[in-house]
Amino acid sequence: MVTRSCTFLILVKRRDFLTLCGLAAGSVLIPKPIARLIRDTCVLAGQPLILPHYFKGGSNIYAVHDGGDYTLHLGDPDEEPAVPTWEEFIDSRGVDLDCDEQRFDFLEEYLAWNRSAGEPEPDIPLREPIDGGALQFYMDWDFELRESPMAQAFHYLNDLPLCPEDTPINGDPLGRLCFIEGDRPGSNLTYVRAADLATLACLQSRLYELDEFIHIEIR
Repeated sequence: MVTRSCTFLILVKRRDFLTLCGLAAGSVLIPKPIARLIRDTCVLAGQPLILPHYFKGGSNIYAVHDGGDYTLHLGDPDEEPAVPTWEEFIDSRGVDLDCDEQRFDFLEEYLAWNRSAGEPEPDIPLREPIDGGALQFYMDWDFELRESPMAQAFHYLNDLPLCPEDTPINGDPLGRLCFIEGDRPGSNLTYVRAADLATLACLQSRLYELDEFIHIEIR
C-alpha cells in the first residue's frame, strides 16, 4: 500500500498565495482572495464553492461523498465498465497467437484448457467480451490500476505539474488530498481522496490556473 498526502496551506509570508504542499512534499499556488473565499464558504459556512470558469465544455471529475471525504473519479462513477473483447485482452497481454507456446500458455491460464489431459484446443471467441478468469484478472489489475474512473483521476492528477518543487513554504492547513495505491493488503485500488469541500475548491482553482478543461462536480 502506498499513500501520499498533499496538504493545502494558506501562505502568510513572502507572497499572498494558497499552497498545496506537494504530491510528495509540494505545492499548488492559488491567489489569496480565492483562499479567503474558500475558507469563508467551505470551512466556515460548510457549503460547496462553485468557482467561475472561462471556458465551455471540457470533462468532469466527479467528487463522490463517502464517509466524510470525497473520492475523485475522472468520468461517470455510475457507468458500467467497458469490458474488452478477447482480441483486445490478448493484445494487451502481448500474446502472439501464431506462437504455439504463447497461445498454449494463454489458453491454459485464461480458458482453463487442460492440455496435459489431451483436451482439444478451444477456440477463442475473439469478438466477444472476456469472461471467467480473464475478466477477473482484468478487473483486479487493469481496471483497478488504470482503467477505472478512480484510477484515471489518480493518474491524471498525478501527472499534472500541480506544484513547484524548489520552494519550501509554511502556512495554515486548508485541505488535504491523499493519493492511494492499494488501500489494504492484496488490493490494487488506485484513487485520490479529498478531505473536504475546501480541498475540492482549492484543487478546482489550480486546475483552472493550469488551463485544464476539467470541472469538479460533487455527488
